[in-house]
Amino acid sequence: MKEKRIAKCAVSKEVIALAEALRILGDVNRLRIMCLLFQGEKCVCEVEEGLAISQPLASHHLGILREAGLVEVRKEATSSYYSLVFEAVSALNEDFMKILGAQKLPECYAGEVGVIRKV
Repeated sequence: MKEKRIAKCAVSKEVIALAEALRILGDVNRLRIMCLLFQGEKCVCEVEEGLAISQPLASHHLGILREAGLVEVRKEATSSYYSLVFEAVSALNEDFMKILGAQKLPECYAGEVGVIRKV
């Protein structure tokens, strides 16, 4: 009987960094904020209203996303405006594909996957 070889995935700093980013995005509110910011820059009050969450909770999650480098903030008078860092989101996507060892998605998925880009 032929022995089956099992591929291994080494724990590297890239794998650890990706796991941390996915942990951050694993929170429902933070993922919803990312979806909202994909539509364009929003102030905290728009995030609060769009997600139907309190202002302190919106600010908390925006702060975590900012610390992770996934969103950036622009201050104007007393308001804070948040937007996606598209380069960071794109790099996260590339890192994920690289770690999976996927240079190219199988054809059956090609039409189902969108490209993240600033519009």
